[in-house]
Amino acid sequence: MPQLLSSVIKALEVLDFFTVEKPELSLAEISKHMGTHKSSVYRILRTLEAVDFLRWNSERGKYRLSPKLLELASRVLAQYDLLEVAGPSMGDLAARTGEIIHLSILDGYEIVYLEKKGAGQVLTVATRVGGRYPAYGSAMGKVLMAFLPEQQLQRILGETELEALTPSTITDKVQLRRELDKIRGQGYAFDDEEAFPGIRCIAAPIREPSGKVVAAISATVPAQRLPTERSPELIEMITETASRISALIVDSIREV
Repeated sequence: MPQLLSSVIKALEVLDFFTVEKPELSLAEISKHMGTHKSSVYRILRTLEAVDFLRWNSERGKYRLSPKLLELASRVLAQYDLLEVAGPSMGDLAARTGEIIHLSILDGYEIVYLEKKGAGQVLTVATRVGGRYPAYGSAMGKVLMAFLPEQQLQRILGETELEALTPSTITDKVQLRRELDKIRGQGYAFDDEEAFPGIRCIAAPIREPSGKVVAAISATVPAQRLPTERSPELIEMITETASRISALIVDSIREV
């Protein structure tokens, strides 16, 4: 068995001391946890700070974990297959609603269709797995944009010209911002013939364990089959399915 580096083990132990209940720790607290002299612990802390695994709060005199660790966590997510996790729930939703169910992710200012379930209805619009569509013009795209970090959203809006895809498309960025705020508050998005004439969609976010939105699902419905009185029922079914898929993602990562 190769010789283990005690310095690496100690550095990893330091990271493990931080908890939800104790997100910030001082040098003295960490030194007490480790049973090691402060000077040795200080060198470890400065090293972890230098590689951006820890952040120093000068006002409180304490360290906390850096967001960079989320990048490492996201690589763990690559070990599960989103399509495999989401597919059965999407199929069940398609069967219960009788509508086409889509799964997509955000790539720049466009959504990319990852999966499509439901073959019982003939839509007047053709969508295909691997296809792309402007995010601002669809329910799934608006969901994915609504939960972006502000800086990323600003960049996308700054680089995107909001062209009218249909007479109902939102083409004013101030109005789109208001719509995204509303979506963020209610937890789902509605597309009222904004992407395709005669087509309405309801979409909800899929989240990874950290809470970050990584994908969206939607029901794509001809307008005549989605009157106002049917919307609450579909919204509930879609948001419940999105929550179920999010929970399955958590379970799949626990099994890794």
